[in-house]
Amino acid sequence: MSAEIENRPHSPDAAPSKAIGAKPEPARCLSAASTISQGSSTDAASRDSSSSRTRRRGYMRPQGTDFAASAKSRESVMSLGSIAHLQYYFARTGLLDGKGGQLARKKQPRATLDLAALEGTPDSSGQGYITGSPTGIDDMDDFYDGFLEEDPDMLPPTASTYNHREKVIPKPPTVAELKTELEGALRDALKVLKEAKERKEGSYKAPSDAPQYPNMPEENTQSWYELQGMNVLDFVTLAIRAAKNYYTAHELPDRLDAIKSEKQIRTDLLGVMEVLKQMATRNFKGGVRDEEIATMTAWIDSVFDILKKEAEIEATEQAERQGWAWMRGDWTGKELERERQFLMSMVPDDEPLPEWTPASSDANLPTPFLEAMQNGLRLVRLHNAAVKKSRRRFGAIPTFHVNTQKPYRSADNLRYWAKAAELRFECMISIDALGIVYNSGPQVWLDFEAAILKWCAHVREEITNELV
Repeated sequence: MSAEIENRPHSPDAAPSKAIGAKPEPARCLSAASTISQGSSTDAASRDSSSSRTRRRGYMRPQGTDFAASAKSRESVMSLGSIAHLQYYFARTGLLDGKGGQLARKKQPRATLDLAALEGTPDSSGQGYITGSPTGIDDMDDFYDGFLEEDPDMLPPTASTYNHREKVIPKPPTVAELKTELEGALRDALKVLKEAKERKEGSYKAPSDAPQYPNMPEENTQSWYELQGMNVLDFVTLAIRAAKNYYTAHELPDRLDAIKSEKQIRTDLLGVMEVLKQMATRNFKGGVRDEEIATMTAWIDSVFDILKKEAEIEATEQAERQGWAWMRGDWTGKELERERQFLMSMVPDDEPLPEWTPASSDANLPTPFLEAMQNGLRLVRLHNAAVKKSRRRFGAIPTFHVNTQKPYRSADNLRYWAKAAELRFECMISIDALGIVYNSGPQVWLDFEAAILKWCAHVREEITNELV
């Protein structure tokens, strides 16, 4: 009979029975509306459970700290003391407030509404959407801060724990010092290569004051070749390093590019390094070969040639600066003539500029000087020339209109010049480009003259400060 009752189908209206081995239903309700009430009802239980276990939210008691081998060699690590002492220090001073995940402050509400979440999201009014935390995690009634609790067994760190010794960093060498170092390294390498060549030819004569070293191997043996090869390798490597430092730290790399391209310089360096690699690979057997000496000597001569040509360029530029009359003397009352001399010194190959007369005192506008600047082409060339004369060679105008028969091209050149003055020289210029091209009135010429004067004074001051 019991088997028949168990096999009989149940009514669809009957409540389902619990599954075999099911746990009792929890006392909490997971509805969104009862989050606060249910969370508060379990505060006592959560406090009891948290008090039953060890509460460690702050620092740990300092133990014997063994730093790694790499950390022991750093003064900045060893001067800090143990990590536990740092935790104690940060906890007592409050330096970690709001910096970590445990004590992170709540984010401030935004000044504007963030409506991005409303786009493409399901309807939040459905029954399956939970708007609150089901477990009352956001309730801060049971928040516990272990940093505020003092440990009577913990001693504060001594003052010597935080004794930070500041390491003095030497200033980087100047370009002149790097050049002197390069010339010395090249001469030393050339001397070693010359000695190796003469010893190979049998024409070497040792100087009378040459030092005598004990336990030296006999000449032209494998041990002797290894010593000679290592000597050549050391001096040439030092020369390569000095050349690299000089190339990379040069203030005017475009000047070096004008003498020899960077690609060719790198190719020559890699060629010499390949020769040194081949010498070391064969363990300097047979000594330094003639072609290897020729390759390294040719590279040293090419570097000396670069330095010589650079010195010639510097001498030419220095002689050109000596002819700049606008840098010296008293120009009171002759400001326009001084700016005119400055502009002509930037592009000495162009035709001379007309005399600069004030636009305010001339009834016929534009004046010959302003008319020469009307298409903007000369102003663009003056800007690029000033950038090239400056020590900070950046911000040149890459493209501009040479054929200015159409008015819009002249207006573009004027806009290029005004914008480049703002970006490169930080000189704010306001002009009416179309008004200048179409000669719309006297005011545009007065503003145009004021803009040119402002640009000249700003650029001239920068170039003068760099040269003084």
